Amino acid sequence: MCKMYGSELSQRIALTKMHLTGMAGQLRQFDDPERVLGRSAALEYMQVVPATIAAGTSEIQRNIIATRGLGLPRG
Repeated sequence: MCKMYGSELSQRIALTKMHLTGMAGQLRQFDDPERVLGRSAALEYMQVVPATIAAGTSEIQRNIIATRGLGLPRG
């Protein structure tokens, strides 16, 4: 449960960071070094999404939680 929650939370945080920085958040590099928040927003989002998939998709994680944690039958 922690793996699923953590991976989805990190993806939501990275997406929020992209929204907060606006169009500049989609750039990988800035000419202005003072914009630290936006500098890594695009790179962070591009790293977090594949990490969420590598941790096992949320649907698979939910099935594992349902069968093992809640004792529901496989189906």
